Amino acid sequence: MHHHQNPRPTVAGMCAAAVGLAALAVTAGATPASAHGNASPTVVKTFTTMSATQDIAVLGNRFLFAAEAETGGLEPFISDGTPAGTTMLKDLVPGAGDSTPAEFTRVGSRVYFVATTLAAGRELWVTDGTAAGTSMVEDVLPGALGAAPGELTAFGDRLLFKASDGVHGAELWSSRGTAATTELVDDLTPGGSGSSVSGITAADGVAYFRAFSAGTGTELVRTDGTDGGTQFLDLVAGGSSSTPDQITHLSGGTVVFTASTFGAGRELWRSNGTPAGSVLVEDVTPGPDNSTITDLTRVGSKVFYAGTQPGKGRELFATAGTAATTAMVRDIAPGSSSTPADIVDVAGRAYFTAEAPGSGRELYTSNGTESGTVKVEEIGAGTDDGVVGPLVASGRFVAFGGDTAATGTEPWVSNGSAGGTDQVKDVVPGNQGSAQALVAVGNHVVYRTLVEGKPTLVAHDVQRWFTVDAATPKITKKTKGKLRAGSKLVAQAGSWEPGATLTFRWLRNGKPIAGATKTTYQVKKADRGKKIRVRVTGALAGHNSVERTSSATGKVTKG
Repeated sequence: MHHHQNPRPTVAGMCAAAVGLAALAVTAGATPASAHGNASPTVVKTFTTMSATQDIAVLGNRFLFAAEAETGGLEPFISDGTPAGTTMLKDLVPGAGDSTPAEFTRVGSRVYFVATTLAAGRELWVTDGTAAGTSMVEDVLPGALGAAPGELTAFGDRLLFKASDGVHGAELWSSRGTAATTELVDDLTPGGSGSSVSGITAADGVAYFRAFSAGTGTELVRTDGTDGGTQFLDLVAGGSSSTPDQITHLSGGTVVFTASTFGAGRELWRSNGTPAGSVLVEDVTPGPDNSTITDLTRVGSKVFYAGTQPGKGRELFATAGTAATTAMVRDIAPGSSSTPADIVDVAGRAYFTAEAPGSGRELYTSNGTESGTVKVEEIGAGTDDGVVGPLVASGRFVAFGGDTAATGTEPWVSNGSAGGTDQVKDVVPGNQGSAQALVAVGNHVVYRTLVEGKPTLVAHDVQRWFTVDAATPKITKKTKGKLRAGSKLVAQAGSWEPGATLTFRWLRNGKPIAGATKTTYQVKKADRGKKIRVRVTGALAGHNSVERTSSATGKVTKG
């Protein structure tokens, strides 16, 4: 099998004292000799404070997050995954004070977030990724208290959010990034008490959320972003509540969610935004008893989730929104529960963590069928947990924190096969590692770990790690004399990844020559006055294929 995994630490390494940042950048761990392109994690920056669970937004090849460095308080930072490209975006509360930014949410070419300043309190901000382009959108509630925006959600070219202007209570608002375009969508609960908006989810031109009204209780609401297009979908008639939760976009303008009704208990529901189209998908646990449903996640054309049914524990389910398409995918832990979690879409496949008998929490993948739901690799020994979430998709690969007794939790990557599931580096020598995957940006995944108790960002080029090692091919001429029609050319591929399948394509002035796909090529009359090259493509299961093209020959003589 093709492994990149590091050798286990030596006894001396395991006994080493906690390492500082300078030492970490130079000597921490060992880079495996087989690492593609010698790809190795880069230590980005150590912070004084950084949340492990905050919302992060990717803006092009950079990402925004909240952190506190050596100077200044908790402020917005921006990073491209390199030390030089990681800076405070803007010191919103100059000096040691905190603006405590959160809920970074990208809409088009800008990122919205909430932050607190002394003059305005907690309000909505927007940035284009520069300090000059970072500003408060509107002081919705003038004064030091602030409108306390939340539930920030991208909705086409707008942002939907909840806020309180001091008159209407916490209600649904909309903004296109300026004060003039920031407005209340609908006062669902007239007066100052608010409607407790939560769970805003965009779904192809419409959005859904949960809200309260005295006449309907806590129910599902559908909106197109206008007052007239906002409507309660009252699943339990009258003032009683169905309390919808985990609203998840399925396809088009349709969502699935959980809701509680008198006859069925809490089960899976579907809505297309109309009262008639808001229906129970299936009463999996018949009668008023609940099906315990969590972790709803859209993967490809389905929604995967962790659920229960009579006689089974908590296992992996999938649905396309109908009873016929809703079922347990696989009973991973018969007689108990595998408790799937951290479900993520990786190029249309579900990756998740689960526990099987005799095993701890490990990495699994599923294509939605029983036979296609498998454990990727046993990372932790015995019943020790081998995977620490969250899982972060990077193209068709996945990154996570992998935990072994020897190394602690360190950065790992996987291409979905045991042979391609590897620790990329023992960043903190010994068993003190505490890494977790944070965000994918460009070809890199950024992990968060602790160095001497301080949060530290580490970036790894996951795409290069899983790209076939390649060489530049050369052309040799096997016949004497000038390069002319009838001359025999041979392609020398060079040293490529072991196990890679190589294919050849000869080129005439850069264009493919019909039928010329062997390692040898006999020059033709049509090549006179043209230059010849050969292009080699290397493919290997679970890897990005690579093309390399040779230098050109001289022009084929016309003589």
